[in-house]
Amino acid sequence: MKNGFFALLCCFQFSFSQNTDHLDKALKQLKFKKSEIDLEHFAQKVLPYDKQKSVLVIPKFASEVSDDYFVLDAYVIVVDNATGKIISKFVEPNAWTSDAIRLTDISVDTGLYLLNKTTRAFGVRVSYTGSSRPNPFSETNLSLYIMDKSSLKPVLENYTISKSRGEWDTNCAGEFEDSNSTFEIDKMQNHNFNAIIVKTKNVTTVNTPTTDDCVAKETITKNTSKLIFNGKEYKEMR
Repeated sequence: MKNGFFALLCCFQFSFSQNTDHLDKALKQLKFKKSEIDLEHFAQKVLPYDKQKSVLVIPKFASEVSDDYFVLDAYVIVVDNATGKIISKFVEPNAWTSDAIRLTDISVDTGLYLLNKTTRAFGVRVSYTGSSRPNPFSETNLSLYIMDKSSLKPVLENYTISKSRGEWDTNCAGEFEDSNSTFEIDKMQNHNFNAIIVKTKNVTTVNTPTTDDCVAKETITKNTSKLIFNGKEYKEMR
């Protein structure tokens, strides 16, 4: 019974010390007020391959906020889960704008971005949605970061991994285009970093009204490209 209680106590202490809600401590270190932050789009996630650390994406208002327009500075930071101390940081002023194309989501992506034997990147995904019903639009962009001592280094910035757009009469007739990309790590290296194979599926849909129906015809194409590291960042090579 005593051993069981001791194990439970240790487990509780570990969980407490590995607190993963770090926003308040991060804002204190950055000397920001909560009112300066877009809390709706704040994101944080424990790194599954290094559970002593978490990634926080703090969107700070860079302009006055209105119902249909605001600009955000990007603060991407890595913190120590035990203390909440900021370990590394990347700041990009005026990184994201929300207007007629609304910013709808920011998330941390901890996919298997193994760029070489010792370097694993994490991603930040940012999604947008258009407000026009006759011309629907949505897009998600991915940026990749690696830890470099006390700073974070972006190695891929705002790469479009999914996109949807169209034009229609809001009833039936119209045309829509959707593309979705996935990443695979290649064995080929440049400047000691693996290339990234990008596989993209494109779907074009044409809607045509008939007497009593709306007929949709899909055309699917696929293409492959590569992202090559040039010593500073990844660039696309088709």
